[in-house]
Amino acid sequence: MNTIDQFQCENMELLMEIFDHKVSLKEVYNLKGPASSDYISLSIKLNLLIKEYFEEKTLNLISMSKDELIEVWKQKGFKHLDTIEASQKLDEIIIKYQKLKHFG
Repeated sequence: MNTIDQFQCENMELLMEIFDHKVSLKEVYNLKGPASSDYISLSIKLNLLIKEYFEEKTLNLISMSKDELIEVWKQKGFKHLDTIEASQKLDEIIIKYQKLKHFG
């Protein structure tokens, strides 16, 4: 799967669930206010869904960067500057992902 295909591939089910929770959250806010247990529960669930979505996107980004690194390595060799840059880019993404998992 190439980079464009991976970007176009969305988890529509997860996105619709996030959307539905946002709509429900607004309705509960208007009916019961932000201090209600229903509002708090929906807020927590929405935050978890958004976190799941971002984690999925980050893992896709790691996969695409890894594929890019492999392609550059195959074409230009292990010591080429482009290969090193692609490797550093992948390292940065992985480090950010690990920080998010550790602190998030």
